Amino acid sequence: MRRDPGEARLLGLWTAGCLAVLLLAGILWVGDLALQWPVLLVPLVWALVAVRPRRRGPAPTWDDDPYPATREAPTLPPPPDRPYRREW
Repeated sequence: MRRDPGEARLLGLWTAGCLAVLLLAGILWVGDLALQWPVLLVPLVWALVAVRPRRRGPAPTWDDDPYPATREAPTLPPPPDRPYRREW
């Protein structure tokens, strides 16, 4: 399922915001913000990717199938007349 560009942008920004909050809470709880602040660049880059302009191409349809139709056998082959016997 494809999302429209506005919905995808909102979802990306929401995810980047949650990631920033969780990383900041983890750094403040366990680490040192003065030393580990570059970790917060990850949600910033995530947010920048989320707000980039998106091109919306035509939605694929069943008629635009890139694979050719397959040709299948019309019926299964008939079963053998005698039971299968294994020679050991």
